[in-house]
Amino acid sequence: MDKQLLRPRELYVEPEAPDAGRVFAFWLRTVEDFIDSLRELRRDGDPKVNRKRIIINCLSPSVYPCVENAADYEDVVRILKSLYVKQKNNVYARHLLVSRRQLQDETLSEYLQVLKSLAKDCTFSEVTAATYCEELTRDAFINGLSSASICQRLLERAEITLQAFELAESLDRTQRQALSMGQSPTQLLSSITFDLQRDVHGQRPKASFSYPADCNMNHSPPSCPSTAVPQTCK
Repeated sequence: MDKQLLRPRELYVEPEAPDAGRVFAFWLRTVEDFIDSLRELRRDGDPKVNRKRIIINCLSPSVYPCVENAADYEDVVRILKSLYVKQKNNVYARHLLVSRRQLQDETLSEYLQVLKSLAKDCTFSEVTAATYCEELTRDAFINGLSSASICQRLLERAEITLQAFELAESLDRTQRQALSMGQSPTQLLSSITFDLQRDVHGQRPKASFSYPADCNMNHSPPSCPSTAVPQTCK
């Protein structure tokens, strides 16, 4: 009876592969369906389904070492999920959705299917009207930025609110300062790290500047000797 079932394919994709999450989700579904089908075919008195043995047999030799010491089926699944299921950057996912434009040779039906696919990567939840308005304004703000470098820095954040405006404003001032001094805005932006998290006292988020390599860190703020980031080191 068991031979009538189609055995799931091996999980061969590496966790670092671009489509690893999608491939793993499909693979796990086929393994679970296979186990459920085996249970339905088994009659009273037959041996129980060994789920750990089944899922191990569906792993490629390169993936198996990751779960070699797993205690049971649940442990195998837990380890694999920790490797393949990555935390989504919802801000970036929503940016891909709202910024997607119809391609020249793309039909309306194809364009709609692409949007639906991109929407599946976004996380949506029930929120108040005020929160929805803030999220929509944030997405439109990021999507409409003329500076690609500022847009990229904002999209590096997994979750941001309209604090994005404060960060973008700081980056914009830095870019303008660099241009006025004849420097590369990209070089200057790369030396700055921003902390958008509020502290326990609820203070406003502040931009923190990392010291350049040629800065002696022994000076007053307006007189940094660095040639890389003049007058911005604090």
